[in-house]
Amino acid sequence: MEDKGPHAPIERRATTTIAPVPNPSRPSRRFLLALAAICVVGAAVRLGFVFFEKQDPSICSPAQIEQSILQQATGKVPKFVGKAPDNICGDALVYHDGANLLAQGEGFISPIRWIYDDGVRFQSADHPPLYIVYLAGWSVFGADSVLAHQLASVLLGVATVALVGLLGRRLVNDRAGLIAAFLAAVYTYIWVNDALVMSETISITAIAALLLLTYRYLSEPTRWNLVWLGVITGLTVLTRAELALYVPIVLPFVVWWALGSRVRDVRADFGRLWKPWLGRTIAVGAISVAVTAPWVIRNLVTFEKPVTLSTGLGITLTYANCDATYSGPALGWWSFPCLEPVPNEPDQSLDEVILRQRGVDYIKEHLGEVPKVVAARVGRVWNVFRPFQQIEFDQYDDRPLWTSRLALAQYYVLMPLAAVGAWALHRRRQLLWPLLSMYAIVTFTAATSYGSTRFRTTAEVATVVLAGIALDRIWHWLSARRSTTEVTPVPSGNGVDVRT
Repeated sequence: MEDKGPHAPIERRATTTIAPVPNPSRPSRRFLLALAAICVVGAAVRLGFVFFEKQDPSICSPAQIEQSILQQATGKVPKFVGKAPDNICGDALVYHDGANLLAQGEGFISPIRWIYDDGVRFQSADHPPLYIVYLAGWSVFGADSVLAHQLASVLLGVATVALVGLLGRRLVNDRAGLIAAFLAAVYTYIWVNDALVMSETISITAIAALLLLTYRYLSEPTRWNLVWLGVITGLTVLTRAELALYVPIVLPFVVWWALGSRVRDVRADFGRLWKPWLGRTIAVGAISVAVTAPWVIRNLVTFEKPVTLSTGLGITLTYANCDATYSGPALGWWSFPCLEPVPNEPDQSLDEVILRQRGVDYIKEHLGEVPKVVAARVGRVWNVFRPFQQIEFDQYDDRPLWTSRLALAQYYVLMPLAAVGAWALHRRRQLLWPLLSMYAIVTFTAATSYGSTRFRTTAEVATVVLAGIALDRIWHWLSARRSTTEVTPVPSGNGVDVRT
């Protein structure tokens, strides 16, 4: 007798109230060869930028470090002047030298304190650790120069191109995947990061893998695909802390959609669906938490005050909430002088608490100005508020001005196409939220911190994938129209149709 109890397997039926996600066959040899050729193009673009433009990821030199903003703010002269590693500073220094120190067995310590305080081992959690760990893996085998880390980042960039191609193919077809991959290969806001030794590179790769495995689970909701989705979610969170939002705002919908696409009527079968939905949602969330747990536990044990993914919140709140960023040219941006006086506690978590409270206090004292500032931040991240000033500001992130100009022009073309692609997927009744959630995360991040095109890297994969789908639909429409025109009957002079 057939089992109809609450624990009976959920079977796919003929009609559904939620459209199932297509389950494409294995990629053809022709597709893989075309994708490989596009990856070669992506590699050439990135390597050309590294070797001809950015052999150093920043303009720093020992003399400039001596006169840097940080030195002005702290009043300290670096004791390693003349030994400043690899002409590198800022966040790039934190990642590059942090990786080398980790490879040397020093652990996760502050490279800046190591330089400025004569080799002091100051435990640090400035950023989530995955990019540092990735670079440290290369450093262990001797690839510890700036160039080596740039090339390691280029490898991630090429992987992104391939993943984007596979994602576009899974969502629509081979042609959409190849178009999306080509866009990922040449879109400046994606490839520019690979030469800068910044975590945006690995976060873009992780997001591409996350979206691919999300849609793979939607089309094939097996236990192993759920496990892999949880693992990649946790790894993605270890690239950028704000991506932790993907767990509560996306994964429950993904699990529900995967279940709902396999029944005739979601409302009628709700009694059978909610228990497996709850169990699978908890499972994928627990797996992602387990992946991040070693880093979080390390932080909770290491620091005096609770630290989870990073200590970046305090410094961000401080230099994004001050007089300079609430009005004037830097409205909605950040200002390093707002950090003065810089705390110098023996524990980084204590510094973070001081800075966080300073930022929160400023917000409370200027609540009436917050809506204006938030609007400016969101406008900056989406390049609708002072966009040409913003590309000038991007030079502080070591992006050459010409790349930002090119990237902005490409962005203004791709975003309308992405909207068309989103509409095309909506018409196919596919779950759009995993892609659109990236735009929501970017907006939330900018609103609560400051406006920078760096933060928009979270959404760039979704942009090129949706734009690729739009171009595929346009190609299909033009081809169909041309075919229709070729067979359209043409009336002759005596009223008899003449077909050409």
